[in-house]
Amino acid sequence: MKDLMQMNHPTLLEVFFSGSLVGNLALSQRGEIWFDYSPLWVKSGFGLSPMSQFNLKLGPFKSNNQNLFNGLHGVFNDALPDGWGMLLMDRTLKKQFGWDPHEITPIDRLAYMSNRAMGGLEFRPAMPSSLDSSIPSLEELARDVMLVEEGTQEEVINSLAIYGGSPGGARPKVTIAMHKRDNHCISGFGDIPAEFDHWIIKFRTINLDPDCMGRIELAYSKMAQNAKIEMPPTKLIQVKLRNKMEDYFAVQRFDRVGNIKRHVISLAGMLEISHRSPSIDYLNLLKAVYFATKDHGEVKRAFRLMVFNVLAHNKDDHAKNFSFIHKNNSWKLAPAYDLTFSSGMNNQHTTAVSGEGLPTLRSIQEIAKELTISDWKEIVLEVYEAVSSWEKLASELMIPQKYISQYKKAMQSAPCFSEIAKQHPLSEI
Repeated sequence: MKDLMQMNHPTLLEVFFSGSLVGNLALSQRGEIWFDYSPLWVKSGFGLSPMSQFNLKLGPFKSNNQNLFNGLHGVFNDALPDGWGMLLMDRTLKKQFGWDPHEITPIDRLAYMSNRAMGGLEFRPAMPSSLDSSIPSLEELARDVMLVEEGTQEEVINSLAIYGGSPGGARPKVTIAMHKRDNHCISGFGDIPAEFDHWIIKFRTINLDPDCMGRIELAYSKMAQNAKIEMPPTKLIQVKLRNKMEDYFAVQRFDRVGNIKRHVISLAGMLEISHRSPSIDYLNLLKAVYFATKDHGEVKRAFRLMVFNVLAHNKDDHAKNFSFIHKNNSWKLAPAYDLTFSSGMNNQHTTAVSGEGLPTLRSIQEIAKELTISDWKEIVLEVYEAVSSWEKLASELMIPQKYISQYKKAMQSAPCFSEIAKQHPLSEI
């Protein structure tokens, strides 16, 4: 077998979906990344993005924003992890091939992801790997996450590099298949038995997140459901770690249905904009939803989610936290995800509301008027009443009182929430 340390950087990848060749990605000698659809996909497939750039046609094309994603097209950048997964990837590629992070190209990273990326796209040929794909217990995964978080000098555990290397976001996560009746888990990267579903388990960042982070996010998922926001199934996973029970938040994957993969594109990937800094307004988001779906009902779903984020103090509402699913030959807004208490940057929403980082009720009204959402008052009130159940839900989940009080105060002091509280039931708006 060829010595892995002598591995050359690949320059050409085939992109597959559901076993069919979609097209090819190529890295030029000038460092430019080009994509072109296969002729068969042009005849019988679908555009990988709602944007006209990805209309089904022959001929190579680059991304519209060469200064972003290292020149990679947004839809393919969505297949790559963020902070946590990228850390594991960089450590693994350093160990296997001696590559420093600055040497690693986007094509390298996609080849590394192969069939393990979020969404439905797969990349071939897969990068040779010496990683052990046997899945450990949840307790072992949690332990290994903590070791990495603590800066241990131990080598990254092989299984952790595999199972924790695909989800986006900064917090540590792993992707697994879990039994429908208990927490027995197996690998989710091949076909899984009918009695299993695909899940993401989110661990806490030790030095940043409270011990009850999992319970907080579960409370938020329940608030969102009460606000009539579509959410995937969620639950708590209890794991014994260092003689202490830890509660971790788990969410079922919406890009998997049994052994079927769904194609997903984030708002950031679709518009090819950064999610690492404020780059968009909810007005742009709602217009993008209509552009992609051609469905005013989907626009109202996005509007409801905007109201929830504002009232529930979820200010980490960046462009990668909104996605679209391609199914039945059309685009739909994906179920909501990554909903939790967050103060964002400078205590402002990452996605502005009609230009406001600290939105008022007027900001919401302006967007409703622009998108002709006539029942916006009813939506606002429904969400307000759902978010007002925070204290009750948090108490039922035994979240410590200091967090209950702290978050309640932050929600109630926000301009929009306080305005609604004064005018409830919105009869004079």
